[in-house]
Parts: sequence; structure tokens; C-alpha cells
Amino acid sequence: MKFQLIIAFSILGASGNALASEVDVNSARTSLKNYGLANCISNQFKNQSDIKSDIGLAIGAYSAMGKGQHAISQNEDTLEVIHDPYAETEKFMTDAYAKASSTSKQSGKNVVFYSCLEIYNSPAFEAFIKSQDAYISD
Repeated sequence: MKFQLIIAFSILGASGNALASEVDVNSARTSLKNYGLANCISNQFKNQSDIKSDIGLAIGAYSAMGKGQHAISQNEDTLEVIHDPYAETEKFMTDAYAKASSTSKQSGKNVVFYSCLEIYNSPAFEAFIKSQDAYISD
């Protein structure tokens, strides 16, 4: 009986660690997705405004210098950036926006928020975010 309890607690502990690990991965993915969405919106507006400033603060919060959970990979000797998940995410959003921006029938202007949300919720962006899992910090 004692041996069975030890095994049961060991299994529960292992599955709890797996669950915590999965939660961390999902949290990191969400953070990087939010970073991408904030950049997508902010990059479409060139003039400074209260909203653009606020979104800029969110970008900082989701970045590696804020609460971002992805590591920027660098060469240890030269400090050259090998891979930057944040720069790659911004590039993904910029490229996707250029292809998928929607135009309002009433105004003839691009509908930035709508377009960025469409990209944010796309299977392609989800797959891209998952491709950055190797850079999640421990």
C-alpha cells in the first residue's frame, strides 16, 4: 500500500510538472502573439497619439526587455544576434498585413484593427508562434 501511494504521488507530480510546463508554453505563446498584434496596429500609424503611445508601452511590456518569455539568441563571442523571436514576429505581422489588409467600403481606407485581428487569429500566425517555441526561456 505504501509503495502504491509513492507511485501515485510520483505520477501526480510528474503530470503536474507537465501541466505547469504546458501553461508556461501557452503563456509565452500568448505573450509573443500579443507583441505581434500590438506591433501590427502601432506600425500602421505614423503620427504620435495617446493610443500609439499606449500601444508602445504594451510592446515594451511584451518584449524581451519587459515580461517577454522568449530569449534572443546571440553568438557568445561576438554578441551578434542569431535569432530574435520578437523581430521575426514583427516581420511576420508586417508581411502578413501587406497581403491581408482590408479596406472599408465607406471610407476607402484600410481598417487596421480588423486586419491585424484577422492576422492575429489566423492559423498561419498560430503556426508561426509555435515555431518560436525553441526560444522560450526556462
